[in-house]
Amino acid sequence: MDKHFIDKEEEFLKNYNENDYKRPSVTNDMIIFTTADKEEDNLRKLPKKGMQVILIKRVDYPYIEKWALPGGFFDIKESLDEGAKRKLKEKTGIDNVYTEQLYTFGDVDRDKRTRVISVGHIALVEKNSIKFEDVDSLKKSEWFWIDKTLISCEKHEKYVENKHFLSLKSVDKKIEINYEITEKIERNVFRRKEIVYKLLNNSTEELAFDHYKILDYGLDRLRNKVEYTPIAFNLLPRLFTVKELQNVYEAIMGREILNFRRKMAEMIIETDEKIEGKPFRPAKIFKFNENWEHNF
Repeated sequence: MDKHFIDKEEEFLKNYNENDYKRPSVTNDMIIFTTADKEEDNLRKLPKKGMQVILIKRVDYPYIEKWALPGGFFDIKESLDEGAKRKLKEKTGIDNVYTEQLYTFGDVDRDKRTRVISVGHIALVEKNSIKFEDVDSLKKSEWFWIDKTLISCEKHEKYVENKHFLSLKSVDKKIEINYEITEKIERNVFRRKEIVYKLLNNSTEELAFDHYKILDYGLDRLRNKVEYTPIAFNLLPRLFTVKELQNVYEAIMGREILNFRRKMAEMIIETDEKIEGKPFRPAKIFKFNENWEHNF
């Protein structure tokens, strides 16, 4: 670069006043997804699975005593991914797991304190591998079952209107948080989407901030990515049976998947290894095929 421009840039940076523009605060909010066995009367039958997320009850204003995702403010000297992993460790003790940046949530009035932009992340954790450390924030935390189901679909001339039911229920069944989600999607190449969230009256409590929106986006992202990536394998141990793999996929999608074994044929490899301690009849054991590639 010409020395003239270098000198000019150095002079510009020396005189730059960072207070010329107002800067919003930036936080990270982390969805920690896992799968867990649902109740099953037959001990010799592999239980079905469902999706779970961890929520923490806030101990300070705003939204004191409301349920929220683990998270907090970024340090100005760290990257977004570094901040997300740091907060995940601080809030839950979870480390060295799959994480992914989800979306940036920036509605002007999303935080009562000041202008706050949240960078949403998701983390995937195999339930049996979780060993929570002695973290203060977890003293007021709960695992919640999470599901999203389609209620109705109305097709109009210029848009499609979908209604969904987003449900969160604590594992002890004492807390229910339910939202109705209404999507209006334009019927054109832009496919612009307008989304409205409504807390339902049958809810016993509610979520802080716009964390219902982050959870909705996160579940949609996960359901979309299992169609073309091996992301779901992060919710499994290294060795598994086909039925265990299918239960994880069906927990994510919230529905049964037909012809599952055929669809997974190239993604998994049969092994000679055994899984000890299974109460049901031994089955063939598989692992993820690390050479698998998605073909569009």
